[in-house]
Amino acid sequence: MNHMDSILGPEDMQTLRKVNLFAGLSDEELLEVVGNAIPRHYPRGKVLFQHGEKADAFYVILDGLVKIMRHTPDGSEVVLGVFGKGGAIAEASVFLEGKYPATAELAADARLLRISIPHFREVLVSNPHLSLVMLKAAYKRINYLVSELEHLKSQTGCQRVADFILSLAPDAQTGEAHIDLPYEKGLIAARLGMKPESFSRALKRLKQMGVDIQRDHVYVPDIEALREYVQTGRFCCQRTCEPGVA
Repeated sequence: MNHMDSILGPEDMQTLRKVNLFAGLSDEELLEVVGNAIPRHYPRGKVLFQHGEKADAFYVILDGLVKIMRHTPDGSEVVLGVFGKGGAIAEASVFLEGKYPATAELAADARLLRISIPHFREVLVSNPHLSLVMLKAAYKRINYLVSELEHLKSQTGCQRVADFILSLAPDAQTGEAHIDLPYEKGLIAARLGMKPESFSRALKRLKQMGVDIQRDHVYVPDIEALREYVQTGRFCCQRTCEPGVA
């Protein structure tokens, strides 16, 4: 355990606690489930695992970006999700025997913790308390994903982009905001399930509302007005209101 303490620093432990599966665990319990896993650096473009391969480990992102994707029969890439620091990749495989349901590829240089699934299961079997805690966390995660899917289906493309921008801003922020995009626009479009042309139209529409996007920087003149637009489809800023357009 002391060896692990020297490898996983305080910031790493805080990052691990962001993983829903680990919520509520003590430091000792967390180090026990991590086992002998050692943080490692991986380059952008590295494929962690392929769809259909035997699932023998899952990953926690300590730094960097990982995208999860599937390929359609015609070879098109469908991005199912993009995960950053504090995200877990393929953690559901802990509770399922079988193969990885998708492909994981690094969208940026990253530092990851690869956790052995066989070891993880051994710990759960020997400690029923941990099993119960993690099952509750997994259940909460499933409910969150269902709610997120319902939310996305109710939004226009432009609202989806606006909602993504809002997710990068502090919840309590009011007035204007300066926001840095976490990754390139093409990946954002894929993450939101939008075609490039639809994403471009959404950006043009947001620009008409005063939201200026230059490369990886976003300027929002009125964060509350943008939040109102996401919720209602109407943009009201400085006494000017207009209906949203998909």
